[in-house]
Parts: sequence; C-alpha cells; structure tokens
Amino acid sequence: MIYIWENEVPLFDSDKHQLAPSLTPYLMEGENNPCCIIFPGGGYAKKAWDHEGCVIAQWLNSIGISALVADYRIAPYGGDAILADGQQSIRYARAHAAELGIDPHRIGVCGFSAGGHLAGCCATLFTSKEDRPDYAILGYAVLTLEGERAHKGTAKAFMLGREEDDEYRRRHSPVYNVTPACPPMFLWSTAGDKTVNPQSNTFAMHEACKIAQIPSQIEFFDHGPHGLGIPQDDPIIASWADTCAAWLKEQKII
Repeated sequence: MIYIWENEVPLFDSDKHQLAPSLTPYLMEGENNPCCIIFPGGGYAKKAWDHEGCVIAQWLNSIGISALVADYRIAPYGGDAILADGQQSIRYARAHAAELGIDPHRIGVCGFSAGGHLAGCCATLFTSKEDRPDYAILGYAVLTLEGERAHKGTAKAFMLGREEDDEYRRRHSPVYNVTPACPPMFLWSTAGDKTVNPQSNTFAMHEACKIAQIPSQIEFFDHGPHGLGIPQDDPIIASWADTCAAWLKEQKII
C-alpha cells in the first residue's frame, strides 16, 4: 500500500472514518513500463474493489502494463476531495516513476461507473503536465452529472454540499470539458445498462472527443447490464479487453 499524500491530506476529516488515500501496486518487473491507475466504481458510496480493481490490474499486467489500484475517498467526502485524490494519484506515480519502474510519459487512468467519472474528470480537468494522464479507459462511465439521465447516486455523492451549484455540476461533467489538450480515450458500454445511460454518457463523450479531434474508440455491446468489469461468463463483452489492448498498441502505450 502506497499513501499518495506524503504530508497532510487535504480536506481530511478523521470523523469520516476513512483511511488516508492510497494505491495498491501491481508492478511489472523492469524499468520504464507503461502504467495505469485504476479507479473502481461504486457510486462514490463503496468501491467494487475486486472485479473493477484487482481483476483489471491483473489483466493490465497480462498485456505488459503496471497497475496501481486507487483507494480514493468516497462519501461522505464530496467532489473536491475525490478529485484531489484522483489527480494526486497521477502526480504521485509520475513523481516516483523511477522507483516504481514506470515510464512517466505513459501513465493512464482506467475507471468504471463512478470510478469512470473520476477518471474522466482527471482526463479533462488536469491542471498541469504532472497530473495529466496520457490515456484514459472509461468503462460504462458516469460522464455527466446533469439532467434526468445522470446517475443520481453518483451525482448526489459528488455534489455533496454544492447541489445548487450548476456551474460546479457542469464543470465536473466530463462530456462538456473535452478539449484538444485531452489524452486519447477508449470507451465502452452496453445496451442493457439501465444504471448509467450509454447515450448521454459514453456516446456523448465519444462525440465530444471527435469534435475536439482527440483519438478515441468506442465499443458498444447489444446486451449486458451495468457493472460487468471483464465478465468471465460472457466472452463477447469480455472482448472489450482485447480490443482495448489493440487500441493501446495503436496509441503506442504498449
């Protein structure tokens, strides 16, 4: 376990009974390996640590990518603390690239559902080259906090204390914040997802990438519910991982 904040944790409140944010490493041998920081989903109320965290890290290792699974803060922390943990995870990995055996120029983010929202925010709201990811993998991600099609649980948790702040809500809806400076993105979702609407999230993000001329690829399956990770019992949907690996090769990440 690697604690990402080396000194005082910003916005930390011991009364919220959460551990300091950390990364669990799944590192490849050798030096200058590509790396991916994983944000498991869970609506910012919990974390799907196994199938959206550890399993994803093992898959990344199998294709030659070191992985760091992020234990970021969730409710009752709000969006400022959550995003701070996401961005600091990237800064930490880049600052400690040599000791982690990773390439500081090939550090990406991967997130699912609410974790995909955090990854999407990191890919669109970076403040410098230190916290800008080099690529993003977004699985059935929450990419808007606006409107009836937003995932209400994720939006409520992230917007804690700022529910009436429409500017803050829009700024933290990645679909509205894609610019030519953003990194390449791989997106996937399923038609059977009744939790996070694919059209207003995954497809809207892909369209925003096209408008900004950001390299992106979308994989969409005609069946399958929300929250699948890499489903062992559905090889069709599980094939997103192979397609993503091929895309990562095209992007010269691996």
